[in-house]
Amino acid sequence: MTAKTLSVLVTEVLQVILVAVIALALGWSPQGSPVAVFLLLALGTAAFSGLGLLMAGTLKAEATLAAANLVFLLLLVGGGVVVPLDKFPDAAQDVLGLLPIAALSEGLRDVLQHGAGTPWGGLGILAVWAVAGLAAAGKFFRWE
Repeated sequence: MTAKTLSVLVTEVLQVILVAVIALALGWSPQGSPVAVFLLLALGTAAFSGLGLLMAGTLKAEATLAAANLVFLLLLVGGGVVVPLDKFPDAAQDVLGLLPIAALSEGLRDVLQHGAGTPWGGLGILAVWAVAGLAAAGKFFRWE
């Protein structure tokens, strides 16, 4: 699992460099701390790698892709990426704000767009998801 997470991180670094170079060429001017961005990306990658490995290790191969796509779409809509969290009822906002995608997207948006400081709350949420996801994947993942 560690090797898989590290390989995902290497791929992610290459993607971030490519997207950043293109965005800078198009006039993007990021704000905030590169350290905060790195922490968000690293913990986000660990969290989603853990969840992906958990799904891959517990579901049948035929169901993994369909389930992953469903979860992906639900997270995009419910996590503040496609539909802003403030469009949901207050009670739902509190729960949806605890999703890893909400913590990651809000943290990156606050730092890169608004120049906010280190988003400790979002980093904490991502850390909990990373530890829980990787621990569960470690317990339930089986090569078959």
